[in-house]
Amino acid sequence: KTYILCSIPVRISAHKTTLLKRMEELKCYSEGSREASNTASHIEIRYTDLFVTEDNDFIDSSQHEYFDLASRRARIYVHQSCQRISPSQLLSPQETTGQPPKKVKVKGIAGIGKSVAVQRLVYEWGIGKSMREFTCIFDLCFRELNLIEAPLSLLELLGERFQYLKDALPDLFTAPRSLLFILDGLDEFKFFLNWNSRDKNIGIESKMPVSELIVALIKGNLLPEASVILTTRPSTEAPKRFFQRCCVVLGFEENQVKEYTTKFYKDRQVAEKVYDYISNNDNIFVLSFIPLYCHIICMAMAEFFSSATQDVGDFKSLELNPPRTVSEVYFCYLFTAVKHHALRGSAEKSTSRSEVLSQAKKQLTNLGKLAYENLLQKKIMFSREDLESYGVTPAKIQGTFLCQILHPLKEETVGMFSFFHLTVQEHLGALYCAINLFSQEDITQALNLWCFGLDPPTTSSTLLKNIELNMDMLESLQMFTRFFMGLLRARLERQLDGLVETSMEEENGVPTSLGLWFQDQFKHRKMENETALNLLHCLMEFHKKETTTIAAPEIKKLNLFKMKLSIVDCAAMHYVLKFSPHTLQELNLGYSNIGNRGLNRLRPILHRCETL
Repeated sequence: KTYILCSIPVRISAHKTTLLKRMEELKCYSEGSREASNTASHIEIRYTDLFVTEDNDFIDSSQHEYFDLASRRARIYVHQSCQRISPSQLLSPQETTGQPPKKVKVKGIAGIGKSVAVQRLVYEWGIGKSMREFTCIFDLCFRELNLIEAPLSLLELLGERFQYLKDALPDLFTAPRSLLFILDGLDEFKFFLNWNSRDKNIGIESKMPVSELIVALIKGNLLPEASVILTTRPSTEAPKRFFQRCCVVLGFEENQVKEYTTKFYKDRQVAEKVYDYISNNDNIFVLSFIPLYCHIICMAMAEFFSSATQDVGDFKSLELNPPRTVSEVYFCYLFTAVKHHALRGSAEKSTSRSEVLSQAKKQLTNLGKLAYENLLQKKIMFSREDLESYGVTPAKIQGTFLCQILHPLKEETVGMFSFFHLTVQEHLGALYCAINLFSQEDITQALNLWCFGLDPPTTSSTLLKNIELNMDMLESLQMFTRFFMGLLRARLERQLDGLVETSMEEENGVPTSLGLWFQDQFKHRKMENETALNLLHCLMEFHKKETTTIAAPEIKKLNLFKMKLSIVDCAAMHYVLKFSPHTLQELNLGYSNIGNRGLNRLRPILHRCETL
């Protein structure tokens, strides 16, 4: 017993060393080498502060996370009612009680930086910079907890996860106040959590399913004196009543976007050019507040603004222009990733775009099918068997579009995979549809299904058969539908040649057919405000004058009262309404928080509203 007590500092020191090895690297590709660089990706160098604030929003939203975030940012910036919190302050004393909270929930959308924020916190504890009141921090990832099928005790769980601490755990548990549990990624947990289970005190040696163990730890039925930080996405239920502090991560502010861009590129001049381009393009600028989107944008832009590119004329080597819309950013990212990673350097700089896509056709088609079919089931985690059933070879894809999660549990290595980011899954799913839906009827029936949940009466396409979508699911397909429209335009403009072979004659009628479909929706369908706004975005992503000219005159009224609008929403309204020859009977932007930048975007059309 005395030996174990004396050895606790030694065990904790070994624990800190192990954690630091895992926490000091931010896994991302840097411009140039396209490999994770040991110096550039070190957390001290690469980490960029996030905008974290107290979450006072008691209304849960089912809309697509990105749009919910945009509206939340709009509210905060207008009222300036925010308090910036650094990761190490998540457990700082509360103003009301003067006591530090025991249970903290950190909420934020996919890619906003929740995991990186807690990674920073653990790193700072490991080097002794902060959180010194805790003797030990246990970081547990829900992806890893998914692999535990049999009932077990907390003692067994931690003993398997941190084997070098196994002998010291009973003694550590004698002072639970000095323990911090970090539970990362609740949204990825596959087991049901019963928050209404009967309260009862549970010991550290009590065996139960891992889902019950987690609920007991959060509710305080197990180690009530221990502290817990839980990270999750907004779409996942974790009742506020169990937490003394709830925070929301809002990503970067403008200064942080500039700082991140500077850190991403080794060449400062390139970084300045990219930042100028981002800040002058509303669509891309709004996306850049989300750190993972910012990473994708920087990856996509590297081809256009690298030091090797002398002027805009050199963009012709890519046969693309710098991206202006969300779907263009993602297509550039996809093309860059295919060229540099999927083809393992076999494509030279002079290789044509169609040839590059042709070489990757099988991989992209299989990945796209995996992405689309599982998106409709809200499935984001895949086993090796799942991938192989779609003809996807993990070894060839790793580091390109899929992240591999390898976790040693019970001496076995279990491989799980997910797409690099939720939006990458949405984009690849949309690409699969764009290269497989050809007839004008199939395209409009697909939009009826994805936008309104209407089953196609007859269809020749297997993509649209036997699919049931509820209203919540439709809202989460909004970004996917916009990607589809952007990629359909790319197909019509022959940018997807190599993935698909169609004649110009077959494609000629598509813009008109789509214009008539949009016209019909605005003329006859009673739509929710959110749905109407999404159709405007679809038209902007499709960006065909012929289509928008047919659809825009049918928009007589737009009631966006109390909808929190971003600059991109204003850009979509401006783009579509400028094609209408009529005055708008009514445009209601009350309580929309569009701010000066949004107002400037809409200024050219405001004088054409009868009632504003």
